Amino acid sequence: MTFSIRRFRAMVKKEWKDAIRNPQILLNAGMPILLALLFKQKEVDPSDLTFLSVPILVAISITGAFVQANMIAEEKEKNTLRSLMLSPASKLEVLAGKSATTTLFALIVIASCLAISGVPDVNLFFLTVLAILLLLIFMALGTVIGLIARTASESSIVGLPLLLLFIFGPIFVPSLGMPALMNIIHVLPSQQFVVAITELLQDGGLSEIGGNLLNLIMWTVLSGALCLLVYGKKRFDK
Repeated sequence: MTFSIRRFRAMVKKEWKDAIRNPQILLNAGMPILLALLFKQKEVDPSDLTFLSVPILVAISITGAFVQANMIAEEKEKNTLRSLMLSPASKLEVLAGKSATTTLFALIVIASCLAISGVPDVNLFFLTVLAILLLLIFMALGTVIGLIARTASESSIVGLPLLLLFIFGPIFVPSLGMPALMNIIHVLPSQQFVVAITELLQDGGLSEIGGNLLNLIMWTVLSGALCLLVYGKKRFDK
C-alpha cells in the first residue's frame, strides 16, 4: 500500500485540533517551559554545562513520550484507535500522522526552552541530529505506552517509571555515588544526550560524540522495532 499524502494531511489536521483542545496535553507541553523559567531564576555556573542541557532534555522527553502516549491512549479510550488501525491507512501513515503533531509540539517547546535558558552557541547540525534521534526514541516509547495503557490518565501512570528513570536518572544519579546504578544510567539515551551536549558546549566534534551518536542510533532502531511490534499486536486485540 502506497503512502497517501491526503490521508496523512487529514490525520495531522485532526490530531492537531484534538491536541490543542486537550488540557492534559497542553499541561505536559507547558511543563518544560515552566522548568526552563524556574531554572532561569537561579544563578547558574557557566561551567555547569550539564545543568544547561536539562531544559532541552525535559522538553524532548516529556513532549515526545507523554504527549504522544496521551494522544494515542485518548484515541484508544474513545474507541477510535481500532477503527483507524483497521482502516485503509497504512501502519506508516497512522504512526506518522500521530507523530507529526507530537513533533510540532516538541519543536515549539524546545525552541521556547532554548530561548529562555540561554544555552550557549553550539554546532547546530550535531545538536539537531542528537535532538531528532532522542525525539524519535521517546515518541516510539510514548506510542508503546499509549498502546499499552487503557485510558489517557493511565498512560501517565504507566509512563511515570519512564519519566523517573530516563529523565531524572541522568540529572540526579551521578551525585548519588552509586556505581552500579550509574552503569545502568550510562546506557540510557537521555544520559548519552546529556553527555553529547556537554561535549558540544565545550567545542567538541564528531570524534567526541561519536559513541553517543551510535548509542542513540541503536536506541532509535530498537525502540522503533518495539513500537511496530506492539502496534501489530494491538491491531487485532479484543
